[in-house]
Amino acid sequence: MTGTHEPGPNAPAASVRLLVAIALASFAILFFQIAITRVLSVVLWYHWAFLSISLAMLGLGAPGVWFALRPPRASALPVLLVLGGLSMPAAVAGVLAIGNRFGAWSVLPCMACLLLPFLLLGGAVCLLLLRARGAAVGRMYGADLLGASLAAALVLPALGWWPTPHVTAALGLLPIAAATLTVRVRTLGGLALSGLAAAAVVAFVAWGGALRVRYTKSYDEALLPPEYVRWTPTARLAFFDRVLSAEQPHGGFGWGFGDKAPKAAVEQRWMEQDGSAGTPITRFDGDVDHMQGLDFLLYDVTTVAYQVRPPRRVAVIGGGGGRDVLTALSTGAQSIDAVELNPGVVETLSTRYRDFAGDIYHARGVHAFVSEGRSFLTRSGGGYDLIQISLIDSWAATAAGAYSLSENNLYTVEAYHLYFERLAPEGILSTSRWMRGDHSLELPRLLFLNQRALREAGVAEPDAHTAVVRGGNVGTVMTSRRPFSADEIERLRGVCAERGFELLYPAPPHADNPTDVPTLLRVGWAGLAAYGLWMEPPTDDRPFFFQSLPVLGTFDTELARAFGVNAMAVRSLQYLMVALLAITVVLFFLPFALQRRLPRGTSFWRGSAYFAAIGLAFMFIEVPWLQRFVLFVGHPSVAATVVIGALLLGAGCGALRSARLGLRRFERLWPLTPLLLAAGNAGMPWLFRTALGWPEPMRIALAVVVLLPIGYLLGHFFPLGMLRFGDTSKAWYWALNGACGVLASVCSLALAMALGFSVVAWVGVAGYVVAGLLLGGAGRARIGAPS
Repeated sequence: MTGTHEPGPNAPAASVRLLVAIALASFAILFFQIAITRVLSVVLWYHWAFLSISLAMLGLGAPGVWFALRPPRASALPVLLVLGGLSMPAAVAGVLAIGNRFGAWSVLPCMACLLLPFLLLGGAVCLLLLRARGAAVGRMYGADLLGASLAAALVLPALGWWPTPHVTAALGLLPIAAATLTVRVRTLGGLALSGLAAAAVVAFVAWGGALRVRYTKSYDEALLPPEYVRWTPTARLAFFDRVLSAEQPHGGFGWGFGDKAPKAAVEQRWMEQDGSAGTPITRFDGDVDHMQGLDFLLYDVTTVAYQVRPPRRVAVIGGGGGRDVLTALSTGAQSIDAVELNPGVVETLSTRYRDFAGDIYHARGVHAFVSEGRSFLTRSGGGYDLIQISLIDSWAATAAGAYSLSENNLYTVEAYHLYFERLAPEGILSTSRWMRGDHSLELPRLLFLNQRALREAGVAEPDAHTAVVRGGNVGTVMTSRRPFSADEIERLRGVCAERGFELLYPAPPHADNPTDVPTLLRVGWAGLAAYGLWMEPPTDDRPFFFQSLPVLGTFDTELARAFGVNAMAVRSLQYLMVALLAITVVLFFLPFALQRRLPRGTSFWRGSAYFAAIGLAFMFIEVPWLQRFVLFVGHPSVAATVVIGALLLGAGCGALRSARLGLRRFERLWPLTPLLLAAGNAGMPWLFRTALGWPEPMRIALAVVVLLPIGYLLGHFFPLGMLRFGDTSKAWYWALNGACGVLASVCSLALAMALGFSVVAWVGVAGYVVAGLLLGGAGRARIGAPS
């Protein structure tokens, strides 16, 4: 990087420009990483959406290897920024054009589309950091993290203002703006080139033709065009003038109709979330005193609890298109708390579809709450005669990434304790899940979860509090706070006979069916482990209700395929770990093997171990904490903003102050980092129990207060590590740090599924202990001097 005429990196004017440039590039990278997850969630099955984190880490780290072997000229920086800016809208258009048209193979071309902007912009960030020398590393690294933290804070509001593909494509303007701040392009020709690139991005976004969704993960919108589309930070909502499901033989749509359901002349529309999770919107005139034409709802097995013990006060978790709310109103409920996670659903049904849906969320007796279900119930007064949770799943990743799905937290032992506490003495919890072939593991796992929660609540005979009914491909588990009486069981039998449902429990076991409910309850989840199934009741520390195969174990692929998308997600995660391991080895380490040389300086191996440790440890902290805070702040997308934003903001401030603190003082202070991390990890369950019922702004403020000081200490490790181990091998250390971050981003998820979030975070704590010990002796090195 010599031989140019630009000022040195420590020149005041150039320093400010470069700090702003790296902040803009980092803003674009993190914003793109979060926003593209929403796009991936629509076109690919949700387990692939997690790729954005790994690809971003890959793009940030790999260029360090290339630049270590062959340092580029200074002119490469603006070129990388301009090309990176142009590649962002191209990548969005490419992903939308590919969609899910090639099935599981679609992920490969989508990966290629997304990797290009990450590599180009990651290369630019790497170049900017490589330019810094000595203490300037801390300022440059701090600006990098602060830019990313600002992106985390602004991504949710931006996704609420404008369609996600348009926002994501328009990000290309930021790297182009960053390019104009570098010295090499501050010429008439360079500015003209940047202006043309910016104009191209603006024209592309304004046209918008390539930014429309066509191939979702389950249907082609060219064949099934929606009448209205709305992007939200939580989901893409597509509304249709007809029901998008298999033809309903009974007229009106039902999740699990009994065999005796009559024909129903009912007008319905359809709301699809992220291309795979739909719900009907039923025409309703808004008159709760004369509700006619809704008797067909009683033939759906999700409504059976209303007919066994009619409730007056109901909590519907997952209001959706209002179908369960209509059931509650039609059966005489006087007070209905309808809880919906996505504010766009409530707003759209209350505005555009207000007349059609009868303004269902504001009907007399209905109280709408935009919240995560558990967060709402924690702060509610309880006393519900019925809590209904019917088929709540989205098969979609939020902005927090895949496996951060909000509905996972609804199906844990701790969640069921909360439900029981919020029931009235005569109350029933009604949970419905699929029983069809590719989801046949859901009901057994729900039963095991139900049984364990009852036992932990002190119920000596859980079976007496449980009833299971099947209609079509859906099973409903009813859990009563008091035992079902003999009269109620007879009433339930009568309802089943009248509606054409099948009473699965209480019922005698069938000799020819070893998987019927009585047998399952007798065998338990441990008995299914012999078949290679992981059916242990989920907890808040391992809330993976929909994954029933061991991610770190072996199982037959055909078995996974038979159990559907969720089972195949585990196999996909295994493939992803292997693929990223291979890509990481090729991009990060093979070039050095081919060159047969490493840019070795003093303490090379010690420095390598240090940067590997902090690369692994940071992701082992960030990923599980991100997942755990989903429950606390009440929304996966908010969790991404709070956890990533607070950690990066704190880390950015720490990096900026690292040079002033110095190596000698940090050598004495670094033990505070693992101590704070350990306190946070151990105290998180207590914190959640204590403050989960607080208003959302207070919970977010508390989370920021907890995370900021931890991020501040974490931000010292990278720049002070560069000071400790010198500039000679800087690019190698950058690459090694990035490679370990890539692997940790996926492996942390797999370990969490097998061992739990808290165990993974403890591994991260241990990583910072190792890093601190490796940094020992730093006080003997002069600030700004190579070791």
